[in-house]
Amino acid sequence: MDEKRVAELRKFIGTVTDPKISAFIDLKKLYQSGIYNLAVQMATEHAMKHGDFNYLNQLLALFEGSVHATDLISSLRPKLNFLLTETKPRKFKKATPEQVAKAARQAASKAITAKTIPAKPPSKVAKTEVSQDLMDSRLMLPGSYGHGKRR
Repeated sequence: MDEKRVAELRKFIGTVTDPKISAFIDLKKLYQSGIYNLAVQMATEHAMKHGDFNYLNQLLALFEGSVHATDLISSLRPKLNFLLTETKPRKFKKATPEQVAKAARQAASKAITAKTIPAKPPSKVAKTEVSQDLMDSRLMLPGSYGHGKRR
């Protein structure tokens, strides 16, 4: 990519990840846009060339908590050797292929725990509250005004 295009994409990433603006962005439309794909490509090339994951970390922070974050991570796996930090916010960290393989083995060997749903306590039958309203009482005789019924 030429320098002018790279500068535009850096400015785009900075603008999109600004907290004042990111609240108004539809992440689905951004993920599907062509300029986003170019920005990810530029950030990936920058990370491969310089080992600096700053732009990718900004994009990951933008998409954190959405389904697009996993898509971003999975699209970068074949191109880059990296690890994700466990702390929040997650970040990319430079790694050797051995470290990546070790992390993959650890993730595969982790036991998957199923969440158990606690049994619900038996629900108590709610008492019907006696109304003190004259219209609900039996004191109104049939044939009188309103017949004792609400409308």
